[in-house]
Amino acid sequence: MKKIVLFPVLLLLIADLTHAQSAYEDVDGAAYDLVNRLSTLSGELPQAIHTTVQPLDKKSVAGFMEQAAQYNTRRGWTQTDNANIGLALSNAGEWAAPDGFGAIDSRRPAGPFYQKITDLAYYNNRDFFISANPVLGFQGIYENADEATDFKYNIAAGAKVRAKYKDYVGLDLNIRYIREQPVSYYEALNNSRNTLVGGPRNYNYNSEEQSYSYLLPTGNISVSLLRDYISLNLGYDYLKLGDGYRGLVLSDFAAPVAYANIRTKVWKLQYDNIFMKLNPDTNIPGNALTNVQPNYKFATAHQLSVNLTKWLNVGAYEMVVFSRENGFEMGYLNPIIFYRAIERGLGSPDKVTIGINAKAIAAKGLRFYGQFLLNEFTAKEFFAGNGYIHNKWGAQLGLNYYDAFNISNLDLQLEGNVIRPYTFQHIDRGEGYVAANFTNNNLPLGHPLAAGFREAIFIATYRPAKNITLEAKAMFYQHGVDTGGLNLGNDPSKDYSKNYPADHGIKMVNGPKLTRLLGSLHASYQIAPNLFFALGGVYGNFNYAALPANNSSHYHIYSGIRLNLAHRDYTKI
Repeated sequence: MKKIVLFPVLLLLIADLTHAQSAYEDVDGAAYDLVNRLSTLSGELPQAIHTTVQPLDKKSVAGFMEQAAQYNTRRGWTQTDNANIGLALSNAGEWAAPDGFGAIDSRRPAGPFYQKITDLAYYNNRDFFISANPVLGFQGIYENADEATDFKYNIAAGAKVRAKYKDYVGLDLNIRYIREQPVSYYEALNNSRNTLVGGPRNYNYNSEEQSYSYLLPTGNISVSLLRDYISLNLGYDYLKLGDGYRGLVLSDFAAPVAYANIRTKVWKLQYDNIFMKLNPDTNIPGNALTNVQPNYKFATAHQLSVNLTKWLNVGAYEMVVFSRENGFEMGYLNPIIFYRAIERGLGSPDKVTIGINAKAIAAKGLRFYGQFLLNEFTAKEFFAGNGYIHNKWGAQLGLNYYDAFNISNLDLQLEGNVIRPYTFQHIDRGEGYVAANFTNNNLPLGHPLAAGFREAIFIATYRPAKNITLEAKAMFYQHGVDTGGLNLGNDPSKDYSKNYPADHGIKMVNGPKLTRLLGSLHASYQIAPNLFFALGGVYGNFNYAALPANNSSHYHIYSGIRLNLAHRDYTKI
């Protein structure tokens, strides 16, 4: 079990070195939201796409959008939906029928450029396809934090390349150079964790300007192993597991990961085997355990999803984080789900989490979703209600209400999340670091708060016209704060076997409470396909129950323009 496994290590290292991935949609793109909206309004879950594991593959997205366009001829979408379907289809048109010519022709091409509405340069001869696009962005920010004002900016420049050979190989590359001056509370988190939220492990920091500059390459390359049934995807990108706004165990909050995903689709089933190479914790201020870095840190995840009916999807997953001095562990090539949960009782040194997820279309336009995760559990202690330290679990429950109150293009989302303290911590086994905890690049691998919190999120999105999007967001959470040198279960990088106060009496929010309130308004106008002008504002505060001197409030106003680039969102914490 301590041998190097050449196959998965080679896959992960190739992905890590080349920063290449398959033809997959961006995790923070609009395709996921559009698939959920249209399928819920139709009253039926998409059969070709299981949305719990993201990013979604472009081939499935293109097929769904083609079906949605046909559905429109029979029953009709709004003008805004039709425009978004066309844009999504053009962004993945090389996978559409017939022969990969699904992209929409431009009405006013600029000579050889923009022959298609979404592509600066485009070539397609049925067997081989390639497109190239610039990536540009500028955002100016005016911030007031505790009555101190500052002007900040973010700039980005790069390129995106998509390619395909027949229906067997797809490639999607996105390379960006970014110079970022984050808002103050993001800057504070970066400093406290010695990292960069959402950025790579390697970056340059200018302390005078409080700016970060870095190269962010993401992308993927996919190969069809058995057409329409089994595919292999190699990538360096953000991953997410779950159907909510938050991902409890795996999200796009921390750094991108090098990964390999073997995806199998049979009948109404989709089975994902994901192998990930993570960045170990190192040099976190105030945490001596992380000063020594292990050679390797990996994770594997198995996710099985099934559409039980046209309106109900149920899934189960298992995720294991581990470290080995010599590389990848041979046992984790086993594709059988939950086998590690059984082996854990035999003294496994690794961190295992299992869970279930589900989503249901209760009525046309109304979708419920949820997730439950379990790390450790003792039934006797749980039902005693005494706050046992080793009852480690988390839950998510949410709903989407599309075309709310019969108002076209008004979408509402409400979500609640809780995770018990200590859930994602592990122990130091004598090496001087905690290697098997659920972190990546000094940040939580899943939910940004990691554990020891309760949270509620409300999001309203309204599209009064096909080129205009308005969004309002409200967030409230309570999170425990570790004080007095104690480990109260709120920091995933600590050793759960040390400095904890007691075996019992552990509350959901353990220790002094940090209460967070945040509200935001965001407006965007699509000037041309994938070219957006945005304007917005954010207001929030942090209140510490035991440390009122640390209370703070802030607001910032921003505006910017972006091309083939996702909005830099500072409302995730």
